[in-house]
Amino acid sequence: MNEHTIEKQITNLMQQCRLGAVIAPITPVSGGLMHKMYRVETDCGIYAVKCLNPEIMKRPDVLENYARTEKIERILEEKGLPIVPALTIDGLKMQHLEDRYFYLFAWQEGQITDWHHISDEQCRTAGNILGQIHAVDPQNVSHKEPEISHIDWQTYARKAKTQKSEIAALLTDSAELLIYAETEWNLARAALPDIRCLTNEDMDPKNVMWDNGNARMIDLECLDYGNPVSGALQLALQWAGITTRSLDMQKVISFFDGYLTAYDNCFRAYGNVFGLAYTWVEWLEYNIQRSLGKQYDDAERAMGICEVKNTIGRIQYIRDHEKEIKDALDSRLPEIKAARYDNHDERICYYELLLEGDITEVPQYALPDGFHFVPYAENDRDAWIAIEMSAKEFDSYEQGLAAWNRYYAANLAELPNRMFFIETNSGEKIATATALYDIHGRDQSDDGWLHWVAVRREYQGRGLSKPLISHVLRAMQRLGHTRAKIPTQTTTWLACKVYLDFGFTPIAKNLQRNREGWRIIEALTGCDIKTDVSLI
Repeated sequence: MNEHTIEKQITNLMQQCRLGAVIAPITPVSGGLMHKMYRVETDCGIYAVKCLNPEIMKRPDVLENYARTEKIERILEEKGLPIVPALTIDGLKMQHLEDRYFYLFAWQEGQITDWHHISDEQCRTAGNILGQIHAVDPQNVSHKEPEISHIDWQTYARKAKTQKSEIAALLTDSAELLIYAETEWNLARAALPDIRCLTNEDMDPKNVMWDNGNARMIDLECLDYGNPVSGALQLALQWAGITTRSLDMQKVISFFDGYLTAYDNCFRAYGNVFGLAYTWVEWLEYNIQRSLGKQYDDAERAMGICEVKNTIGRIQYIRDHEKEIKDALDSRLPEIKAARYDNHDERICYYELLLEGDITEVPQYALPDGFHFVPYAENDRDAWIAIEMSAKEFDSYEQGLAAWNRYYAANLAELPNRMFFIETNSGEKIATATALYDIHGRDQSDDGWLHWVAVRREYQGRGLSKPLISHVLRAMQRLGHTRAKIPTQTTTWLACKVYLDFGFTPIAKNLQRNREGWRIIEALTGCDIKTDVSLI
């Protein structure tokens, strides 16, 4: 579609949206690599109009994806984050006219940063904005294997050769590099922690507008739910110069300084997931298709060819500097500060942890005055749920009831010998733990399992945890167990320290699978944990 037709559509669009009559030439402005942006002045004001790429809008589920993005954009608006949101007209953000889709914005004064002249302070500010987004609603989620990428580079190279495309030789010569990059990308995605948040993985320098030192995000169409570790690493590298092949590691650290000030889930193993930097292979494939696709016009194909060359250059640059970047990520990120976290803190990156130890000799700890132990009695279910809710194990009574039914409902006769409470002299039950076993039947040993250790919130910090654990472990002894296992998680890191103080140690297989989780525990507690599996 030629510029004259687009200008006519935009003129009609402004009238349709009741934003006035166009009074000045409609001017193309710098925008993204897939859509076109225009400056439009009417007798009502100045606006930016984004014309969405017609080929993009033909993709399956594209309207559903944009609707999800708009929902997140509204959340960020309500939170007061520095964004330039699309205008809402008649309840809609996306506008439709004839065969085209548009977004309209109030014109934002300012400048996009020159990619070659990004300052440390701008990196810090950008990192802080991303951290604010990630901090809105982070959630630990169930593990889900990522979709593995299988890009047929050889077929693309043959197709390019058949079409006598100028990218043919480049694809052939880069085959080994591209296979390596895709493999590392797949491995890194599989190693990501199980956490999800709101994110904007397209918040690179071209999509941040600066006005008198103040930054505002523009071009928000990539707002989505994603993994914060992935978003933080990729954007830190982009702001630090990976895109222009002029990486400055100090800028990476500055970005993370700002990011971790706003949102810190304690993850620090960015060197282990460095393969995420090779996400460029996805952009590369899109541009190979664009450069070879007959459905694209000459301008689109030319842009595709240009981006293929640039992107392969970036991938090679990342490969050449991989060790240097990993070393810096592993040694220069800010330390974890335990004082920022509650003893049960859902902000902490979630890892399931499992400890084991000998219980033939259990240290004894006396209860403070005013408290005593009582075994489970009939109708103690709701007292147990209330304690666990107070300790933040559950958000609702219904969650607690579901856990009770899963662990205990079928074995109530066993509980008087296995479940114990700490009670005040007035008869209030304020803490509990259970000498159980592996309810899933996967543990074929005769080990006991210590479950659901919890102290009511208002009674924490009174020296009750160690006496409670000691009492229940001795009950486990009486039941015939000589060893015990303790399932826990990084989000209850302070409890993990208590178990370590009792002499329990990580199970080797769990340590191997969740090594970063144990490193988080080590950083939060100050305990010296052997995270090298070969030493266990």
